[in-house]
Order: sequence, then structure tokens, then C-alpha cells
Amino acid sequence: MKFTPEFIERVAEANNIVDVISPYTQLKPSGGGLMGRCPFPDHPEKTASFSVSETKQVYHCFGCKKSGNIFSFLQQYNGMSFREAVEFLAHRAHIALPVEDKKESDKQDLATQKKRKVIEANKLAAHYFRETFKRLPEGHPAKVYAEKRGLDVDTQNEFLIGYSSDEWDGLLKYLESQGVLAAVAEEAKLVKARSQGKSGHFDLFRERLMFPILSTMGEVLAFGGRIIEKGEPKYLNSPETLAFHKGRVLYGLYHSAKYIRSEDSVLVVEGYMDLIALYKNGIRNVVAPMGTALTFDQAKILRRSTKNVVVLFDGDSAGIAAAERSLPVLLEADLHPKGLILPDELDPDEYIAEHGVLALQERIQQATDLLTVVLSQWMQGYRGEASQKVQLADKLRPVFSSMQDPRLKQLYVIEVAQKMGVDEKWLKTALLSQNSSMAQKPQENLSNQNKPAEMQNSAPLMKSVANEVPETKIFLKGIPQAEQLLMAMALKSRANFEIFLKADVIPALQHSGSREVLERAATVYRQSPEKFDKLISLLTTCVDNPALLMAGLPLGKTDIEIEVANEEDSLILKDCIRKVRDLFLQNQIKQLTLELKVQNSPEKLSLLAKLQKERIQLSKL
Repeated sequence: MKFTPEFIERVAEANNIVDVISPYTQLKPSGGGLMGRCPFPDHPEKTASFSVSETKQVYHCFGCKKSGNIFSFLQQYNGMSFREAVEFLAHRAHIALPVEDKKESDKQDLATQKKRKVIEANKLAAHYFRETFKRLPEGHPAKVYAEKRGLDVDTQNEFLIGYSSDEWDGLLKYLESQGVLAAVAEEAKLVKARSQGKSGHFDLFRERLMFPILSTMGEVLAFGGRIIEKGEPKYLNSPETLAFHKGRVLYGLYHSAKYIRSEDSVLVVEGYMDLIALYKNGIRNVVAPMGTALTFDQAKILRRSTKNVVVLFDGDSAGIAAAERSLPVLLEADLHPKGLILPDELDPDEYIAEHGVLALQERIQQATDLLTVVLSQWMQGYRGEASQKVQLADKLRPVFSSMQDPRLKQLYVIEVAQKMGVDEKWLKTALLSQNSSMAQKPQENLSNQNKPAEMQNSAPLMKSVANEVPETKIFLKGIPQAEQLLMAMALKSRANFEIFLKADVIPALQHSGSREVLERAATVYRQSPEKFDKLISLLTTCVDNPALLMAGLPLGKTDIEIEVANEEDSLILKDCIRKVRDLFLQNQIKQLTLELKVQNSPEKLSLLAKLQKERIQLSKL
């Protein structure tokens, strides 16, 4: 269900962009707004160039040129989808999400309340585990293990790493002391009910190093626990709850989203320690599917931030198998996957310890297409026998059927055919043969295992669901300079906008983007003049290049500079209006002249003379 423009506007008005951005950078008053150092990781700076306008509810960096409103900041910085940003801000402002009918509303309200209680219980549990770890004596096996794995205090604090004690109900007692009912703790899968008719509950996690699993909004959704001494399983993850759906969450994304966007690349590793090892060594564009096969939902989440994926799994058989399973999933999500299998069955932490982080970074840069990596594993011992060719084609069939880009598929066919020593036409036929019967076997289509039933074999539906954008985007690419300046100056102040409206220049705009932006702005302003200050923030969500809307704003200027600029605004705006009209008349005259060359017409001659006269009069203004 899409949010209505009215709901989005209500959420935007209930939140202040300064409050949302302030935790990420220190903002200080400067002229008509606030200035600070750019918070985005791809733009480290020593002087402030990041400007926020509390009045307009927008931001702009003069260095890296990032700009937008409260929603786009959460999308760019935290890797949220537009819908997640709206939901996060709605929850922050205690605004209920819209539902279609009363019955559904009551049902959703109840589910939301339960979910919030689960998340609150998880938050308290994370605090309990963290404090328990801090109180451990220095020689405790958990602290010895943490030191051995390089988990310094800063890393522990950043990832909220904790410890579950050997008490049977230590967490339960703490939660109850904080007002959390045992039933809620059980709903959160933090405790389990005793069996065999015994009353009471016991803690699910005991004697484990605890890794809280966070949402992109920083909420504690679940936990992973690693056994420290003897015991099985080695890693124990929270079962699914109202708040936690394992196949839709990526560990570490809360920390790494901003780095993934700035690098335009993401590394996918197997588990908690692999991710933390890379992160603390400066490789921060990394996520983990928590030891399970990558799902289609997780691949869609990655695609919001980048299409470039490097699968970095351990060099053991389990890591190689995980890389193979991830290949069709990533291809079906229309991503560009590369693969890196570490030598000697090393995990990332061990590889860094032996060879250094620079050596690993070099290997990552040199990573080859994941299909090439997987194919090399499948072709070990390959002698080019007829039976081997058929078997290999059968293995490749679900991989090729998952590819969304026909250009990529064509190039892969050429490459694979050469390596197999077969004719391209034969390979194409082999990949298509038995297609309908193979499609009935879920084990042959790995990506289908990771999709809801209603989404399987429905690529168009998947693509439409994946494109989580607000209304249709307005494209400003190729906008003439005069129209760009006119748009920016008109939106700069209410006085300017009044001049723009009186000039009635919209019909003369030749670029569809600038025309649509200013038409929308005019409609909103005529209906609600008091919303002028929010116009740019509202329009930012709709355009492909928000910076063009803010080109005229006095961001980062002193009060004196603003006062001087205001005196010149009307002259600049009127000059823009004159240039836009002149260009419009020029094009009209040019078109009429061409038409008259084909066929003479008294009416067109009269109109041509009129337009030429208007242009002469315009030049005298």
C-alpha cells in the first residue's frame, strides 16, 4: 500500500530535519540556517560545508553536493527505502500508519503493539547482556575470547556485544524487574516455557557471546549467540518473531549502509565475526546473512544501495557452497555479483592476521565475476567428456534462467561455451532444454526457495515491488540554464514566488521537468500560501536532482550576505523570466519559419510578425 501525499506531508511536518541530522554531525547557527561537517563517509572534511535549513527542512553539502529533505537523508545515510524512512519518522512522531478498513486497523494496531513490546524487551535484553559482559573478570573465557579476536572496547560498544551468563533465569529476572511480562519475553523468544508440566520460564541464551541484530533504524530485532566453551550449536540465533524475519534482515547493515552507498559496493560475508573483523579493520561496506543462504529479500535490500556485490566467503566447503547458492539469487535481483574465495580455508579475520588488511583489500579489488568463480569450482576435474558437458549444462540452467539482463546472459554464454569447449548454439539449446520440467523442481531454482509463494515465477511483480519509490520522479536532466535559474530563484523566497506567479511564465517553459515542478509548486502555494517554506522539502522527494531546487537558497550565508542578496533577487528573477520568454519566442519563430518554407500561409505570416514584435518589445524591458 502506497502512502498518500497527504500522509507523507503530515509525517514530514511532524518531524524536524535538524533533530534527525544532529546525532550524525554537530550543527552550529550560521546566517539563516545551520552549518556542520558533512556526515557522509565518502566526504571527510575539516571545515564545515554541510548546511541545514530548519525553515525549509532541507540540507545541502557544498563539497559533495548531496542534498535533499528529511526522507532522502535517511535513505542516503542509513540505507532505508523511502517507505522505511516514512514509517520510521511516523513512529518517531507517534503517527499511526494508515490502513484500509477498521477491522484491518484493529488487527494491525494489536500486531504493532505486540511488535513494539518485543522490540522494547530486546532493547532491555541487549543492555543486560552488555552490562553482564562488562562485569566479567578479566580472566573469564568470554573476555579472553574477545581479546583473542580483537574485539576492543570501541568495537564492543559499537556492535553492543554482550554476554549471557550461565544462570537459568538471569535475563528473565532482569526483564521482570523492568516491567516486562514473562509472556512478552517468551513472544520475543528470549525465554522458553519449562516443559513436562513445570511452571515458569528459562533463558534461551546462556554462556554465549551475544551479538544484537539491529534494523536499519537501529532497533534491536533479535540476537545471535556464540558458545564460548563446549556446547552446541556453535552459533544460536533467535527464532523468528513479530519483529524478526531472518530472511529479510542483514546483520551489520545499520552500521554499514552509509559506507555501501559511498563505495557503491557491498561485501557479503558469512557471519558476525567475519563482518566485525572487516569493519574494525576499515573495510566497512559489509553485511552478513548470518550464516544462512542469501535470500531474494536480502538481495533486494542490497539493491537499494548498490548493484555491485562481492561475495566474500570462507575457503572451506561450506563457504564455497554458500557462494554457489547466492549466485542465482543475486542475478535474479539484477545485481552484479563478484566472488572471492579465500585460500587455505581461511576466514577474513584469519586472512587479515596472516597477510594484512591491504592484501585483502587488493584481493577484493581483483575479485572476478561470481559465475566465473562458481564455474571454476564446478569444472574441477573436467575433461570435456560428453556426459560432463550435459551435467554442467544442467547445473548452469537455473543460474542462466535467473539472469534479468539479456546482454549479460549473452556474454556469459560466449564465455562459458569457450571454457566448456562447446558450440554457443549447443549451449543455448542445452540451457533451454527441459526448462518446463526443471522449473517444477524447487531445488534447481535456488532463488525461488527464498521468495514468498505468490512471488515465485513472477518477475514483473517482483520488479514492481522492488521499486520502492514515492510518486513518479520528475527528471530535471538537460534543463536549460535559464529555466534552472528561474526555478531556483522562484523557490528562494515568497516575494520571488509572487513575482513569478504574476509573470505567468509557466507556459513558456520548454523543459517538462521544470514546468511540472513549478506547476506543482504553484498549485500548493495557491491552495495553502502558508506552506511556502515547505515547498522545496516537499518537491525534493519528487525530483531526480534535489540540488537544482536549492541552488538559490542562502544556505551557509551570513545575515549581511542574505540581506544584500535579497535586494538583487527580484532583478535576477525578472531577468530569468525575460530570458525564458525570449527563448520560447525564438523557438516559436524558428518553427514557424520552417513551416512557411514548406507551405506559405497568411495566418502564419501574421503570427510570425506578431512574435517578432513581441521579441523586440521584450528586449526593451
